Amino acid sequence: MTNGDVLAYISLLAAILVTLWAAILTVGLVFSAKTQHAAQLLERAPGRALGTGAGLGLLGVGLGIVLLNSKNGLGMLIGWVLLAITLSIAMIGSAGLARVMSGRMQHLAPTQSALTTLARGGALLIAAGALPAVGWILFFPLQLFASLGAGFQALTARERLPYEQPAPQPQPHQQ
Repeated sequence: MTNGDVLAYISLLAAILVTLWAAILTVGLVFSAKTQHAAQLLERAPGRALGTGAGLGLLGVGLGIVLLNSKNGLGMLIGWVLLAITLSIAMIGSAGLARVMSGRMQHLAPTQSALTTLARGGALLIAAGALPAVGWILFFPLQLFASLGAGFQALTARERLPYEQPAPQPQPHQQ
């Protein structure tokens, strides 16, 4: 392996990480209602999101990789589509996780704008997952499974209108 090969691998990894950060930020801005719902799910029931995401991740990614290794062209196409759908759902949850971090950063630095804290939250998620050893083995899989679970739950949730209590009627004054 030459110096050029090492630089090419490092450049490719850096490009993937920057693109992933930009995708989290874009999804968080474009699909703000769904990512806000995913953030609420992650804050209220993180264990449920993690469990759902682990099941979906192992099923979606596992089946996708198995289909990619098939000799049939249609099977390979279905494998790529399955992986793309799984990772797209995880992107909704990742933007929700970045929103959770953004909300917590907003309390620490109230003068920062929501866009700035969302961008920083996404960057911190990417940086934590890119950390050698601990990030690759612990942080990234936990982030992926939690994001996948929250994204799936946010996309499959029914839209519910908030309950509005009727205004109290004034009672006639009795003497």
